[in-house]
Amino acid sequence: MSKDFTELVIDGNFDLVKGFLLGFKCGTDSEFEYFFHHKSGIRRDTLAGLIKGVLSLDTAAHLCLESAALDQFRKAVEKSRPIIGLEIEKEQPIKEAYFNFSFSISNREAAGRLKAILGAIPPDLTLEEYEPREEEHGGKSSRTGGYAPLHAYTFKGDGTARGNFGAVMELFLKIKRMPESELVLVSEIVLGF
Repeated sequence: MSKDFTELVIDGNFDLVKGFLLGFKCGTDSEFEYFFHHKSGIRRDTLAGLIKGVLSLDTAAHLCLESAALDQFRKAVEKSRPIIGLEIEKEQPIKEAYFNFSFSISNREAAGRLKAILGAIPPDLTLEEYEPREEEHGGKSSRTGGYAPLHAYTFKGDGTARGNFGAVMELFLKIKRMPESELVLVSEIVLGF
C-alpha cells in the first residue's frame, strides 16, 4: 500500500520553506517523502498561481508532504512562526492523483524498459484507457514513409495513470528517470482532494 500525502500551501518563499523543511528533516532524524509542485511536475491549482510563479511574485510554496510527518511538521512551523514568519495557509489531504501519457517507440530495448515499468504497477494505481500496440513492419528499416525509412518495429500507446498520490508520483518519476524518457510524453500530475 502506498503512503498518504497532504498538500500544504505555506506562506513564505520557496528557498526559506525548503531550507526549513530540510532542517526539520535533519533535526528530527525522520524519514519521509515530500514533493514541491514546481520542482516535481505537479499542476498548480489556479491560473493566477501559475502566473505568479512565472513572474516570481509567488510568496507561497506548494508542497506535498507524507501525512505521517504532518503533525510534527505543523507543530514545528507554528513554533518557528514568530522567528521566521512561515505559516501554513492551506492544508488538504490528497485523495488521488493522475497524469496522462503517450508514446511511440521504435527501439525494442527502450520499449522493453517501458513495458516493465507499466507492467509492474501497484494495486492502488490503474492505467485507464491504456491499450498498447506493437507493430512489426517486416525486415529491416527498408520501407520508406515520406522522406525517411519506416522503422521495423513500433510500440505505441497512451492512457492515464490514476490512483494514490504516492503510487502515481512513483510511476511518474520512474518514467522521467528512464534513459529514454524523452520518448514518453507525460502531462503534469493533477491532484484530487
